[in-house]
Amino acid sequence: MSHGISITWHGHSTWSIHTPNSHILIDPFLDQNPVAKSKAIDLSPTHILVSHGHFDHIADAASIANRTGAQLLANYEIASWLEKNHGVQNGVGMNLGGSIKTAFGSAMLTTALHSSSLPDGSYGGTAGGWLLEITAAGRPSTRIYYAGDTALFSDMQLIGQRGVDCFIVPIGDLFTMGPSDSIEAIALVNPKLAIPTHFNTWPPIAQDPVAWGHAVTEKTSAKAVTPEIDKPVLLDS
Repeated sequence: MSHGISITWHGHSTWSIHTPNSHILIDPFLDQNPVAKSKAIDLSPTHILVSHGHFDHIADAASIANRTGAQLLANYEIASWLEKNHGVQNGVGMNLGGSIKTAFGSAMLTTALHSSSLPDGSYGGTAGGWLLEITAAGRPSTRIYYAGDTALFSDMQLIGQRGVDCFIVPIGDLFTMGPSDSIEAIALVNPKLAIPTHFNTWPPIAQDPVAWGHAVTEKTSAKAVTPEIDKPVLLDS
C-alpha cells in the first residue's frame, strides 16, 4: 500500500502526510491548539490542504503558506479570502467534486456535511474532505480519504468504491459524527486502515480512542490505528 508514505497526527484535525517527494499538511491548527506539540514554524510542507474555513482548521494556513511557498488547495471562497486578507499567492480555489494534479499525485475535494465560515465571520463556502491519490513511478497508488468535519452520509460508499487504503474519520461528536456513526462510515468506505481525528482537543469532544479501535475491529474489516501526537504511522506496503 504505502511505499514510503507516513502520516502524522499533530492533534485535533491537523495531519502531515509525507510521501517520497512531498509533505502534505492538512488543516493547520498548531500555535493555538492546546494539545499540539509542533508549532507552525516547525513545519515546512510542499502542499497545504484546507477542508473548510473554521478557525480550528485554518488558523496557521496563511503563515505557513507565506513562509514556505507551499501550494495551498481549498475551496474557491477560502483560497480567495486567504489571498485578499493574508497575501497568500500560491492558492488554488476548487469546488466539490473537482480534482487537481499535484506533485504527489492528485487531490479531489469531496463532499462533507458541515458548516464553513471564516475567522472574520465571512462566508467560507462549502465544507469538504479530501481524497488523495499518491503515486510514484513504478509503484501502486495509495488513496487516503480525509473526511474532514462531517456528519455520516450514505454517499461515502461511492468514495469508498474508488478503493481507499487509509480513512481519516472524525469521532469527537457534538460538532462532527461521533464514534458510533464513524463505525458506520468505515463500513461504507471499507478502507484497509481507519484512523480517528477531531477528538480530545477540548472536553466537549473527549472520546476513548482505544474503545473506538476495539469497535472498529469487531464491526468492520478495517485495521484501526489510534494515533499519538507527532508519532508517524508508516502505511503498510
